[in-house]
Amino acid sequence: MKKVIQSLFVAGAMLTFNACNQPKSCDDVNCLNGGVCVDGDCECPEGFSGPNCQISSFENGVFIAHEGNFQSGNASVSFINKNNTTVANGVFAAVNGIPLGDVAQSMVVHGGMGYVVVNNSGKIEVVNLADMTSAGTITGLSSPRYIVVVDNATAYVSDLFSGVISIFNPQTLAVSGTIAVSGQVEEMVSTTSGVIAAGTAANMVYKIDATTNALVDSVSVGIGPANLAKDANGKVWVLTNGGWGTEEPKLARINPADMTVELTMDFTLSNYPSSLKTNAASNSLYWADGGVFKMDITASSIPTTAFLSTAAYKVNADPADDMIYVSDAGDFNSNGKVYRYTSAGTPVDTFTVGVIPGEFTFTE
Repeated sequence: MKKVIQSLFVAGAMLTFNACNQPKSCDDVNCLNGGVCVDGDCECPEGFSGPNCQISSFENGVFIAHEGNFQSGNASVSFINKNNTTVANGVFAAVNGIPLGDVAQSMVVHGGMGYVVVNNSGKIEVVNLADMTSAGTITGLSSPRYIVVVDNATAYVSDLFSGVISIFNPQTLAVSGTIAVSGQVEEMVSTTSGVIAAGTAANMVYKIDATTNALVDSVSVGIGPANLAKDANGKVWVLTNGGWGTEEPKLARINPADMTVELTMDFTLSNYPSSLKTNAASNSLYWADGGVFKMDITASSIPTTAFLSTAAYKVNADPADDMIYVSDAGDFNSNGKVYRYTSAGTPVDTFTVGVIPGEFTFTE
C-alpha cells in the first residue's frame, strides 16, 4: 500500500498519545487481514493499511458504489481485492478523511483515475486509483447519474433533472459545455457510430456525434428507456422500465449505425427488470428482476426462469474472468451483501458491504 496513506493514519494515531507517552492497550484493538497490534496500534502486512489494516491495494479488484440513504449523506465505496478476496468498506472516507456525499449512483475508471458520481450531492468525486486519494471534484452539476468516457479529452455525464448532458475533460476535470435533451437521461454507451444515451423522460434513445457534441438522431423503443449494453456485434441493447406499470417493459436491440430497431421483446406488467449488463465475451445479457436472468444475444424470446435465484438489486460480470457479482440491498437501511458466482452460476463467496450496494466497477 502506498506509504503516503500509511503516514496519514500514523500521524492521526500519534495525536492520541497521552502526555506521558505510555504504551496503549491492545485489548480493544481489532487488527484485520493479518495485522498485529503493538502498543495499541496495528502494524499492517504488505498490501494493507488503515487504523485496523482494513484498506487493501486498489490495483486488482472490484469497486462497489453504495447509494446510501437518500439525504442521509452516507454514500460510500467498497473495494473487493481479487488477489486475497478481502473487502474494504468505506475506502473513500477512510483515505481522504471526508464523507463521500449523498447517493453514490455510479462509478467509472479510466486512465488510472476513478470517477464516482454522487447524485444528490450534484458532484463527481475523482480519485487516484492506486491509493484512492482525491484528485479533485467536479461540481456545479444538477443531479448527475452516469458517465461515459469517449477519449482522454471528452466524457459525458447524464442527469436526472437538468435537461442536459454535461461534457467534461476527464484529465483537467473542466466542464466545457452541455448537450440539450428532454428531461431525465440515464445510461450511455460509446460505439463506433457515436454515443448512445437513454432518454428516459422523452421515451427516446439518443445518438450523439462525439466529434461535434451534437445530438444527431433518436429512436423510440418504448416507455422509459433506462439501461444500455453493447454486445459483441456492436449492437446496443435497451431495457425500458415501461413507466413502472404504464406498459410492459421491453428489451430492444438497436443498430447504432442507422438507429434502426432490429428486435423488440416484451416482459409482462409484473416484471421490473433493471441493471442490464453483458458477460465478458459480450455474447450474453444479464439483468436483475428479483433474481438474475441471463439471455444469449441470439435468443428470440425473454427467459422466464432466473439464472440465479438470489435476491438481486444490481448485477455485473467481470470482463477479466467472467465472475458474476450480485448485490443484495436487503432492507435498504442496513449494510447489504455482495454475492459472487462463477459464470456457470456456482456460488463462490459472500461479502458484507455498505448501505444499498449498487453499481460494480472493475479495475482496468
